[in-house]
Amino acid sequence: MVGPDLAKGNYCAVGMFSPGIEIWNLDVLDALEPICVLGGISTKRSKRKQKSGLEQLVRGSHTDAIMSLSWNPIQRNMIASGSADCTVKLWDVSAHAEDESGELSAVATFSHHQGKVQSVEWHPSDGSILATGSYDKTVSIVDTRCKDGGNLARTKIPADCEAIAWDPFHTQNITAACEDGTVMCWDVRAKFGSKDGHLWSFIAHEMGGVSDIAYNR
Repeated sequence: MVGPDLAKGNYCAVGMFSPGIEIWNLDVLDALEPICVLGGISTKRSKRKQKSGLEQLVRGSHTDAIMSLSWNPIQRNMIASGSADCTVKLWDVSAHAEDESGELSAVATFSHHQGKVQSVEWHPSDGSILATGSYDKTVSIVDTRCKDGGNLARTKIPADCEAIAWDPFHTQNITAACEDGTVMCWDVRAKFGSKDGHLWSFIAHEMGGVSDIAYNR
């Protein structure tokens, strides 16, 4: 992929309980620090910060813990993040923010969820489609080409969403794992969440939730 310095290489994104997302260069042996941080606490000390003693966040940053991350498989410089602040943000790691601080800020923010965003997953072959799952008991499909997440499709699920995954062999299908142990799958070509689009579901764990799911590729 392409990194913040426009160099091709191998990079890893790390989400933390703080609002920042660290980008590490895996081609550097024993790196001491990330090559950049998306959002998070500003390194520029403002007069307001000096007076209040409070840490100031980068403009456009998440304001709570990072719950989920997903690199775009088509536009390799783009990454999506879901946060406990109930928002989804898009970041372009190859471009610096156009402000005097030189810090990286989000290029888009979506606020369609009312709960923590536990999972975000880019579509495996369409670089503009993003699936999001939240603790508001919904799974959504977002068209990221629209600033407001246009053409948004959403479906209710039985409990908080713990994980989502696109089927790599039938890329029109999205699967969600719920806190009550239910695993469900839909065909997003049909009306999302309708009986026509619902393909299958089962109870994986009656006594507890499903924390994650993954397809065998």
